Amino acid sequence: MTILLKIGSALISEGHRIRFPWLAQKVWEMAALIEAEHRFIVVSSGAVAAGMELQGLTTRPRDALELQLLSGIGQVRLMTYYKDLFRERGVSVAQVLLTHHNFASPRERDTITQIVGAYLERGIVPVVNENDMVDKEEIECRTTFSDNDILAALVGVNVGVDLAVILTDVDGLYASDPKHTDAVDLIRDVPLVTPEIESMAGSTPSALGLGGMASKISAARPLTTHGIPTPIASGRHPLPDIINGDAPSTRFHAQDRSQVPAPPA
Repeated sequence: MTILLKIGSALISEGHRIRFPWLAQKVWEMAALIEAEHRFIVVSSGAVAAGMELQGLTTRPRDALELQLLSGIGQVRLMTYYKDLFRERGVSVAQVLLTHHNFASPRERDTITQIVGAYLERGIVPVVNENDMVDKEEIECRTTFSDNDILAALVGVNVGVDLAVILTDVDGLYASDPKHTDAVDLIRDVPLVTPEIESMAGSTPSALGLGGMASKISAARPLTTHGIPTPIASGRHPLPDIINGDAPSTRFHAQDRSQVPAPPA
């Protein structure tokens, strides 16, 4: 099974530092699943936080150029973390930096699909991130990829993964914000993304990230429409439990692929 795993800033970073022990645990869980013949694409945020860590900053700058510079510095450190952790388990990684413009033409979209597919066939884990160095729209507008949620959906749909797991800092979608309300129910299953489901999602991003539950639902919609089941779950749970449905999560159900058109040309 080919699994896309999306890791956001709220999970991979704590304050201005990368949560290295947490990242190591997730890499080891992925490596064990790879040994069981699963394949992974990782869509990972964290470059800006890694750059802040290197530069000794404790507050995210507001200036777009400063954020781009931090992203470039931090991307090297972030990929070093992934490379070293996976190498301990005998797995190689490849860096894939993308912008939404790469999906605008059939030729570029096909190239991305071929490259990512070739890495997977060779047992290499593609680690995907937004290329902030050449595209500052996400930084300036905070809407393009929403902390890589929509980027994950674009990659998952075009590559045709079997499962997309979106990790966050809560167990999934609640009827109301669990951080501000007691005893709210976790919505376990979403057969179809409706306006009612969308209205349950908040819109407040984290300090280091750009996304929220609303952007994750926006990512789940195209994934499920193209036949890809998409659980949203807390990163504190083991990946095998999330994948097997044994951990608390909100599972957005796949629609019938036979009735879904191909990605737009």
